[in-house]
Amino acid sequence: MFKNRSFFRYLIIVGFFSFLSIFVVALINYKIDPTKVYSSYFKSSKNNDGISLSDFIEKLVSSKNGVIMKDYIWNERDIHYSLAEYPTGAECTIVGSSQVKQISSSRKNKSLVKTCNGIVNLGLNGGVLEDYLVMSQSIIGNKNPPKNIIFAISPWTLNFNRDSRWLHYKSKFADMLVKITNNKENKVEIYNNSKSYKIALFKNLINLKYFISSLNLLISKKDLSIEMAEDFNYDIGAKNKVLLPDGSEISSSEEIKKIHSHRIDGLSPLRNWGIVPGRWYDKNAIEIFIKLVSYLKKDFNIIFLMTPYHPEVWKIDDQPVVIAMKNVELEVHEIAKFLNVDVIGSFDPKKAGCDANEFINEIHAKDLCLSKLENVYTLN
Repeated sequence: MFKNRSFFRYLIIVGFFSFLSIFVVALINYKIDPTKVYSSYFKSSKNNDGISLSDFIEKLVSSKNGVIMKDYIWNERDIHYSLAEYPTGAECTIVGSSQVKQISSSRKNKSLVKTCNGIVNLGLNGGVLEDYLVMSQSIIGNKNPPKNIIFAISPWTLNFNRDSRWLHYKSKFADMLVKITNNKENKVEIYNNSKSYKIALFKNLINLKYFISSLNLLISKKDLSIEMAEDFNYDIGAKNKVLLPDGSEISSSEEIKKIHSHRIDGLSPLRNWGIVPGRWYDKNAIEIFIKLVSYLKKDFNIIFLMTPYHPEVWKIDDQPVVIAMKNVELEVHEIAKFLNVDVIGSFDPKKAGCDANEFINEIHAKDLCLSKLENVYTLN
C-alpha cells in the first residue's frame, strides 16, 4: 500500500512539473512571439530604433555585400514580403523554402543564368504552399514586376499545413485565396475557423524550435541598427549570417564550419522534414496551386523548379522522402503539362549532374550544384 501511494505521489509530481514546463514554454512563445504568429501582421512598420522596413529593403538592394542579419529586427517573412514588392528590375523572382536560399545572381556560382538576368530570392525557412500565395500577392503589387515567377517545389509543397510559420500572415493568405478563387466565401475555413487551424496554433506554442527562437530574442542585445556587410569570402562566411542584395543568404562562418564537419549518411532527420508517409500530395492543395498559377499567368511567365537531395538520401530508396520525391516529381510534371509551364531541375542529383561534395546537408544543395539546374530543363 505504501509503495502504491509513493508511486502515485511520484506520478503527480512528474505530471505537475511536466505541465508547468509546457505552460512556461507556451507562455514564453506567446509573449515573445518571434515571428508574430499571435499578433497582428505588420503591427508596426518600424523597429524600436525607428528604422522602417522599407529603409531596410532599400539599403539591402542597393548594398554591395548585403546586410548583416539580425533576427530581432524583423522576422524573415516580413523582410521577404517587402522585398517581393520592391522594384529591383530583376527578371526573376523565386519563391520557395530554405532549399533555394543559395540560388543567386550575386555569387560567383550564379544560378539560372539562361533564364534570368537577375534574381530576387524569396526563399523562406519552412516555406510551404500557404507562403506561396502570400508572396505572390506581394509580387503582384510590385510597380516594376519580374517577368518570371519561379515556384520551387519541395517534396511537401503540394499539401496544406506542413509548417506553422506562415500563420504570421494568415489574413493575407485568406485575401489572396479570395482573389484566385473569385469566391469571397472561400477563405479555406480550415485556416480561419476550423479545428486544424487551432491545432496548428497550439502546436506552435509548444514547438521547441519556436521556443529557442523566443529565447534567442529574449536574451539578445537587440542592436536594431542596420549593419552593412563588409567584403568577405562567401565560402568561409562572415561572423554573422548575411542577406545578399538579391535576397539569397550566406550562413555565418561558425555555421559553415559546422556544415563542413557534418557527416552525411542519408539518414538525418532533415531528410523527412514535411513528409507524411502515404500523403505525398493533397488534391485540394493541388487545386489551389493550379488556381494560383492560372491567376498569375495572366501577367507573368511561371516556371516550376526542383532542387536535388543528397545522393546518400537516394541510396535508401525505401525511405518516405525518396518515395515522396518520386511521386511529387511526376505530379509536378503532370501539373506543368496541364498548365503549359516549363520545369527546371529535379530532386535527383544525377539528373542535374551534382556530386556529393556539392551539398550542405541531406536536403540543401550548395550554390555550385544549383548553378547546374538548367541542365534539366523541360519545355511545355
